[in-house]
Amino acid sequence: MGPGVFPAAHERLRKAAAALPDGTAAQPFIDALSELVQAQADTTGFVVLHRWAEILERHFPPELPDPGRPSE
Repeated sequence: MGPGVFPAAHERLRKAAAALPDGTAAQPFIDALSELVQAQADTTGFVVLHRWAEILERHFPPELPDPGRPSE
């Protein structure tokens, strides 16, 4: 692959994500993928694992126990 392939694909991803209607069920996936690709674009190496975890935690937070709901 040539050096221009990643920036071109990244731009296509940005345009496709922007064209989707807000509130779509896939929105968390779109947002996480967009942020991960941007993180990769911002680095000269690879996105480190803890950065991946930070991004995924932001878009897919763990479900905390609901104190008002009985446990099973």
